[in-house]
Amino acid sequence: MRRYRGAALAEAAIVMSLLMLVTLGAIEYGWLFLKAQQITNAARQAARVAILPDEGAPTRASLLISTLLSNAGLEDATVYWTSAPIPDDPEGRQEVTVRVTLPTANHRLVNATFLPVPATIGCRVTMAREGT
Repeated sequence: MRRYRGAALAEAAIVMSLLMLVTLGAIEYGWLFLKAQQITNAARQAARVAILPDEGAPTRASLLISTLLSNAGLEDATVYWTSAPIPDDPEGRQEVTVRVTLPTANHRLVNATFLPVPATIGCRVTMAREGT
């Protein structure tokens, strides 16, 4: 019986290291999914404000997305805005696209180099402008 105690200890060390790897991976990916959701929500809310027909909507949308990203701790996110005519639309309406990208290097929680994570995460939201 004494011979098998060392084997059990070696097996436990292997299993615990694998279990820790899986746990750290789940924590890291969960954190990045949270950041991706925060980016998506900020882009969606800004696009909803930007499509309103009044003149101050783009300015309010820019301020809103800056505030939302800052509150989430994502100040280094890059925001791109485009407005273009909707193809084949008989009314000639415009569409607004908000694209947000964030480098993940500064936002990793565990920062384990052995976990494969994307270099950037982002979101693109396109909505049709309301009114004329």
